[in-house]
Amino acid sequence: MSDMPSNAASPSYSTAEVARRLGVSTPTVQRWVDLGHLKAWKTIGGHRRIDAESVRIFSESRAQPLRDEAAPLAMEPAKKVGTVSASSLNVVVVDDNPDDRDVLGALVEEALPGAVLNLAENGFEALLLIGNIAPQVVITDVMMPHMDGIEMLKQLSMAQRHRPAVILAVSSRSSEDLARLGTLPRDVQFIAKPIEPQHFIQALRAAAMAAGLLPAAVS
Repeated sequence: MSDMPSNAASPSYSTAEVARRLGVSTPTVQRWVDLGHLKAWKTIGGHRRIDAESVRIFSESRAQPLRDEAAPLAMEPAKKVGTVSASSLNVVVVDDNPDDRDVLGALVEEALPGAVLNLAENGFEALLLIGNIAPQVVITDVMMPHMDGIEMLKQLSMAQRHRPAVILAVSSRSSEDLARLGTLPRDVQFIAKPIEPQHFIQALRAAAMAAGLLPAAVS
């Protein structure tokens, strides 16, 4: 990965945006960056950006047309690994930070191989997505613009028709900050940021097994 270009205004995408445009998963895009197929850099704030022109050139070299910006943020299913099978699962990840969405998405793909990953940037977008696809699993940040995670979960708790079997909430905020926002529903599991990958994967798998979404024998 290169340094941030001098022309910081040059068009660029987040990893998740490139994954959607090329119809692949975020780990695949990350591998292409590591292999030098895509030009990427990190902003002063530490967020990865991928050069739009390099995406266009790479897409043309693969004879893969770019998807329209308005297309839903649905990503290809991860390949099945070992004995875990979640090919029938729909998962929604909600986070306004594109890098955090990428991280959470990659961890979901490792925890639930075969699941279809859908991304949302805020609570409003997530509720619309949940109403359309009725996911079995929702993972949401707590602090987001427009509608925070707690308000979104309150709205979701009143909509029994589309209520997911597994809901995880994540946040880097202190317990005092979260208390000011309100109380999470009792059936929502909380995981603190920064995310510890193995802990998150184990927690998600355990919750999925407890909800009957994965075979109980899988660990």
